[in-house]
Amino acid sequence: MATMVPPVKLKWLEHLNSSWITEDSESIATREGVAVLYSKLVSNKEVVPLPQQVLCLKGPQLPDFERESLSSDEQDHYLDALLSSQLALAKMVCSDSPFAGALRKRLLVLQRVFYALSNKYHDKGKVKQQQHSPESSSGSADVHSVSERPRSSTDALIEMGVRTGLSLLFALLRQSWMMPVSGPGLSLCNDVIHTATEVVSSLPPLSLANESKIPPMGLDCLSQVTTFLKGVTIPNSGADILGRRLASELLLGLAAQRGSLRYLLEWIEMALGASAVVNSMEKSKLLSSQEGMISFDCFMTILMQMRRSLGSSADRSQWREPTRTSDGLCSLYEAALCLFEEVCRMASDYSRTCASPDSIQTGDAPIVSETCEVYVWGSNSSHQLVEGTQEKILQPKLAPSFSDAQTIEAGQYCTFVISTDGSVRACGKGSYGRLGLGDSNNQSTLKKLTFEPHRSIKKVSSSKGSDGHTLAFTTEGEVFSWGDGDYGKLGHGNSSTQKYPKLF
Repeated sequence: MATMVPPVKLKWLEHLNSSWITEDSESIATREGVAVLYSKLVSNKEVVPLPQQVLCLKGPQLPDFERESLSSDEQDHYLDALLSSQLALAKMVCSDSPFAGALRKRLLVLQRVFYALSNKYHDKGKVKQQQHSPESSSGSADVHSVSERPRSSTDALIEMGVRTGLSLLFALLRQSWMMPVSGPGLSLCNDVIHTATEVVSSLPPLSLANESKIPPMGLDCLSQVTTFLKGVTIPNSGADILGRRLASELLLGLAAQRGSLRYLLEWIEMALGASAVVNSMEKSKLLSSQEGMISFDCFMTILMQMRRSLGSSADRSQWREPTRTSDGLCSLYEAALCLFEEVCRMASDYSRTCASPDSIQTGDAPIVSETCEVYVWGSNSSHQLVEGTQEKILQPKLAPSFSDAQTIEAGQYCTFVISTDGSVRACGKGSYGRLGLGDSNNQSTLKKLTFEPHRSIKKVSSSKGSDGHTLAFTTEGEVFSWGDGDYGKLGHGNSSTQKYPKLF
């Protein structure tokens, strides 16, 4: 007789997926095979039994029918209560039968196998689909390639509703611009765009940056809205001056929220294109003085947000800002130049941090800045962060001692710094000669290592456990090692501690 299956809590373990994929699926058809696989679930603690529910045999409270006179409605009520109680009891007894217990075990095993297969092959198939998409496609084509997946009828109806709704909205907005305004300050289109701009500006920074978390339909909507707004910003689009200005601001807000260089450059291209049309119309004296403008405050809010995220230490007096008019506006052309300059500054700082020692050739001038900004935090128990006392640094703190660092390697209670000239300095815990300074003393400031024969170092790798040992790779392709030599880990043919860098 099969044992009863108590209520369980499911807790699938990701690292066991491979073992479940290889299980013989035919064994699930037999009761013995299911019992073996279910025992595997229990032993792996992927199903956790919960306390058994108490079997309630107490039925509804009934009156004394012989002594009490009940109405027809009351009799029907008590009869329904009695039948419901008997039905619940029957269900509970049947669910604890040997057949029901075996069936629940089989369903749990099938659910576990399906989870393993889904996680291993479904995600892999999705990646392959993206890899096989044509590289030449761009824009909305990228959205369609990602969205090529089996869709339900509900998905199709929702997509149809969204697409139709956007088309209707765009048509109404265009029509609103063409119709004369019925009263002061009333414009359907401008109100809609202004509201959308306020919503976008209220979002946390980079809310739309992770496109993998946005449904394909959402990306498609963003693409359609962006295309519509780009057409609105041109002076001859049919929109009024305020509408064109609001469209430019909404486009900039979306570009900043998406956090991609592509969308920022697209906005710069749009602004320069609109400015070119404005210049040609100025020659014909066919436009207002507020044409080709954008709100100064709106633009500076986004620009300052980018500068704060950059964390630049440059003198703020050197930062370009557009000229503010008496109406609180600024030129689209100047705004585009300021934004492009900011993008170039960010790219310059990013290239400095991404430069690899592999790209530095002996005798050549460094391809990156000689100074940089390094922030440190965490344990400083052995002065491995070179900052102040040995107390923990709980928040990132600027460390001037690392200002000339090209590459930094954090080891076990120690830190190594490679400078642009290929030299190496170290600080922190010195036990077992892990710093390579010739002794086992702790070092509270960065001190230069000596390599014999002299070499320029490209890369340093220090152990994060054990008693500490370090390897250094030179520009000539040679390797030095030092520190704890247990188990021959230094490669010198012995297990001795090495307190100076030694060539293999």
